[in-house]
Order: sequence, then C-alpha cells, then structure tokens
Amino acid sequence: MVFLCFDTETTGLLDDCNVLTAYFIILDNDLNEIASLDLKIKHNCYKVQIKALEINKIDLIEHDKISITKKEAKDQLEQFLSKYKNNDKYIPLGHNIAFDLKMLKNNQLLSDSAIECYISPNSIDTLTIAKFVKSCNKIPIKQSLSLVNLCKFLNIELNSELDAHNAEYDIRLTIELFKVLQNMIEK
Repeated sequence: MVFLCFDTETTGLLDDCNVLTAYFIILDNDLNEIASLDLKIKHNCYKVQIKALEINKIDLIEHDKISITKKEAKDQLEQFLSKYKNNDKYIPLGHNIAFDLKMLKNNQLLSDSAIECYISPNSIDTLTIAKFVKSCNKIPIKQSLSLVNLCKFLNIELNSELDAHNAEYDIRLTIELFKVLQNMIEK
C-alpha cells in the first residue's frame, strides 16, 4: 500500500476557483516518506474569494513571479506519480481530500486518465475519520473538526518553520493527525 498525501491552497471554495499551490507526499505502508513535490501554479486569470487569500495569505503578485504554468505543473505531477508508482494505485490521504482532488481535477492538473491510472477510489479522509471518532465520544461534540482546531485539541504540533495554511504544512499536519486518529481507533 502506498499513500499519496496532498493538500492545495486555492483562491476560494467555488468549483471554478484556482489552485495556487499543491503539495504532495508519497508514503509507504509504514507512513515513511518516499518523495515529495511542491507545485506553485500561475493562471492567466484568477477567480478570487478574498476570504481565501486572507486565510492562506498568498500574495498573488509575488506568487505569479515564482510559479509555473498549469501545463508545467500537470507534467511535473504526472512525472512524479509515474516515477514512484508500483503495482498498486496510490491511496489518497488528506483532510477533506475530496475537495483537494476535485480542485486538482477542475484546474486540469489531474486528468481523468491520470486519476484512473494512478489514484485509488479508496481515499482516506482524516475529516471523515474525526467525525467517526467524535461519534464514539472520543472528541467532544462541540469541538471544531477543522484541521488546525482539531490538531490543537489533540496536542498535535509540527516542529516546522512553515506557516499554517501552507499546503506543505497542512499535509504534514494531516499525516500526524492520521497517526493520532489511527491510534485512538486502535485503542
């Protein structure tokens, strides 16, 4: 089993908003990191919800200077997925993973054929797992299940210089959350 952990930062939550950054980590069955890929994507036109940029703090002018085209990002992602693929498809792992997968697809960074070739339909969503753990009364009913609030509640921290709401930070935090939730369920 090989996991493909990923997170995106976008210009909003609408289907036609842009993926600005995407960070991917491939993990082996024991959750050891095999490889990672950091993409910063530029677009010809940005559809922006101001609240999204307030949260992720991405400056579009600076972002545009250091980012690559969607085609370059798509090519890099497909090369990355191809290079580390074994006989099995990657199992997607993330917090609200369906949103990130949808945004990658909507922004044409992952084609239907790439999804068919590389991505298992059996994803692992730490948000769904947290909802289950909450239903078992292991997390208080009023506890927010947002990634940051849930990790604060569970005392999960990263020794990192990365900022919260950065795609790399968020996916690394999600991996740690997955380990804690897995442990809670095993107990």
